[in-house]
Amino acid sequence: MARLKNKVAVITGTGGGMGRDAALRFSDEGALVVGCDLKVPGNDETVALVRARGGEMTGIAPLDLTVEAEVERLMATAAQVYGGIDILYNNAASFRLGTIEAQSYEDFEFGLRTEISTVFLATKHVIPHFRRRGGGAIINVGSIAGQVGTSVPGNLPGAAVHCVAKAGVIRFTEVAAIELASLNIRVNTVSPGTIATPQLAPYIGVNGDSKLFRTFIGDALVDRIGRPSDVVAAAVFLASDEAEFITGANLNVDGGFVASGGRGRPDRSVAAAFEQIMESLTQA
Repeated sequence: MARLKNKVAVITGTGGGMGRDAALRFSDEGALVVGCDLKVPGNDETVALVRARGGEMTGIAPLDLTVEAEVERLMATAAQVYGGIDILYNNAASFRLGTIEAQSYEDFEFGLRTEISTVFLATKHVIPHFRRRGGGAIINVGSIAGQVGTSVPGNLPGAAVHCVAKAGVIRFTEVAAIELASLNIRVNTVSPGTIATPQLAPYIGVNGDSKLFRTFIGDALVDRIGRPSDVVAAAVFLASDEAEFITGANLNVDGGFVASGGRGRPDRSVAAAFEQIMESLTQA
């Protein structure tokens, strides 16, 4: 523990879900946390939870990350309260489902603004504060959606903007790592697979009891749904000095989804048939 002791960490989207888990875990590791969200009650609850565990957190809500002046206010407040910034965790994101044919241009642009433009703005406006510190670490949240398939079980349609935006986040991370290297700023991506967040609950059910549950975990190699703590643990590592030689990387936290091409574990009946063919060819 205490891998982030006395480091100032700005975490976006701390009103619930993975952002709340991140605020709690980063604080447990010794970080001084500055969080933000559009949701005032949720963000206030996160602040209370962090402080109840003996941690230190300042919450700013409501705050709209798609407004540049608001992003500047976030960074300025963090630096004013704690004297600087050491870590930026670009967690906040939102998009609207819709097939390419049916989705409105407004909804498509909404996804781009909230999933990639916010990452650009936060990165842009944290750089001056990192420069004063002599360096820093940025962790962006990508997704398996930006790498293979549509991120939906069975490659179901409806998430085009999410896939495009998260692919952009992964590529932006690589370019930013190069551009900011001379400032001693590391930039990495953590890409979640299927994670049990409140947003996913309608699809997997409260206890993983929906018809889609087996499809979700069948796409990966690890036989369970991911947990927010899985993603946050990876982010803590990338933010810590243990990862000081890692930059420009994309760390998949997906139970092997990408490695398997979204096909999951081998089908035993197909594998058995394949083994029989190989055996016959060997004996021929």
